[in-house]
Amino acid sequence: MRSSRAFARAAAVTAAVASLAASGVPVASAAEPPSAAAASAHRPQVWAIPGAQAAPEGIARDPYRPYFYTGSAADGTVYRGDLRSGAVEVFLPGGADGRTGALGMKVDARGRLIIAGGFTGLVWVYDTRSGTLLHTFSSGTGSLLNDVAVAANGDVYVTDTLQPKIYRITADRLAAPAAPAAAPLPVFADFTGSPVVDGTNVHFNGIVVTPDQRYLIAAHMDSRALLRIDRRTSEIRRIDLGGADVNGDGLLIRGRTLYAVSSIDGTRDTVNIVHLGGSYAAGMVERRATHALLDRPSTAAFDGDAILAVNFQWDVASPNLPYTVVRVPLSQLT
Repeated sequence: MRSSRAFARAAAVTAAVASLAASGVPVASAAEPPSAAAASAHRPQVWAIPGAQAAPEGIARDPYRPYFYTGSAADGTVYRGDLRSGAVEVFLPGGADGRTGALGMKVDARGRLIIAGGFTGLVWVYDTRSGTLLHTFSSGTGSLLNDVAVAANGDVYVTDTLQPKIYRITADRLAAPAAPAAAPLPVFADFTGSPVVDGTNVHFNGIVVTPDQRYLIAAHMDSRALLRIDRRTSEIRRIDLGGADVNGDGLLIRGRTLYAVSSIDGTRDTVNIVHLGGSYAAGMVERRATHALLDRPSTAAFDGDAILAVNFQWDVASPNLPYTVVRVPLSQLT
């Protein structure tokens, strides 16, 4: 998620899909029948998100079914994309349940879609099979709830960009009977006064849980840094990257490799690939990778040996339309 100016999108849909198709890149249109996409000799690489002002920002890969979800930062519409057929459909209409913006999101092991609501200060939890609203949580005013991470034990962590806070919804709370009325969003840690973030105004963005489940790694926007946070004690420290700056709108981690998606670093179509040391206290930026399909991406989700990246096109006055989600093999990030 970026500033509100990124959401002012005024243009007509162009022939971007046709151009991609002409170049030989398999493209899945929102209007394309599932059978047509499935008949393609290749798995789709590009999914078109309908709407000239869709501004898709977050993405979640369903761990059990062949779908991804992405949400509009502009109006809160949540779309579901089919990884086999290439179809894209509206899963949750914008504006429902007070969802006027949708940023980071994840699907947990129980098939619940957890969505951070940006300036609304809300987090919504939905059943992915029925679309039923299960829970709503509120941080109150003055927040920008940005991204979501799910730990192996089912606890959910949410970042705040306007306040130096990280929130936690426990697995037990998520498993409680459905209660759509907004409940307070519990604060995991408030870093106000911490020297790590003191003197800054724009705070946390992307977040992941380390594979050993001991730490959170969060991107801090003003500091252009990666921060390690102990899940047990909430101790926070800056990860030593040898002086390198890293912006992480979206973070992914696999083993000791961290992928930090950024529309600021490098070419602005960038995935920072960072190798982390044994305690996640230090690391090295191996390269600032890119790919021809990336277009000012905001975040990504793993899909096997590839990533599904959202081309949010932050801070672009006339974005390339339609907005897209693209599949890029990890081996092709160069």
